[in-house]
Parts: sequence; structure tokens; C-alpha cells
Amino acid sequence: MSEYYSEASGASEVPDFTSAGFTASSEVSAQADTFNAALTTLQDVEALAISGCVTASVSGRNICFTIPIFGRYCFPSPVPIPVNASVKACFQTCGSIIPTGFKVTIYINGRAVFTKVVGRC
Repeated sequence: MSEYYSEASGASEVPDFTSAGFTASSEVSAQADTFNAALTTLQDVEALAISGCVTASVSGRNICFTIPIFGRYCFPSPVPIPVNASVKACFQTCGSIIPTGFKVTIYINGRAVFTKVVGRC
């Protein structure tokens, strides 16, 4: 993987949900069970957990994408981006009841090139 992958900063790669789906691990199922149990005791609380992939665009050397609720973000690309490259951003929100940030992994032509944390995870 690229030297720009930010594993050293504590961020782990966000799965490519377009190929793995949302139930690729038993951890997701366990989280759903925990959420359903918590939901019965927190009827008046609205929590938001979003994960998915969105198409990203390239503008100069910036990679830009829009995440629901959080809005539009642009990052300078750490690697050259080929013309006609397929660029997407896969993300997961962080936080318990209220999202405090998100982790995003940028994929170019299906290959993860870097992961970044925005906010607090």
C-alpha cells in the first residue's frame, strides 16, 4: 500500500462497502444487536451512524466528495491521479450517540491510497 496510508496515526482502512457490503463481518451483526437493544431504552434519542461509499471528483490535485450530514470535503491528493481514473471515498462515522467525526479511505481505480480522520474518532 502507499506510503500515504495513515495507519501510524491510528486510523485503520475503511472497508470498501461497494464490494464487501454492509454485513461482511460478524462485528457488524453484533453492533446491530447492541443497537437494537439500546434503541428500546432510548426511544427519544435519535442517533446517526453512517457508512458507505460515494463517488469522488478530482479538481486539480484535490479529491472532493460529499458525505451526508457532514457536507463537502476536499483533500490534496498525496499521489498523482491518472486521467479518467475511478475515484471513490468510503467512510464510517465515529461517536457514540452523536457523530463526532468520520474516517474516510480514498480509492483510486479500486485501490486504497490513503485514509484520513476528520473530527474526533
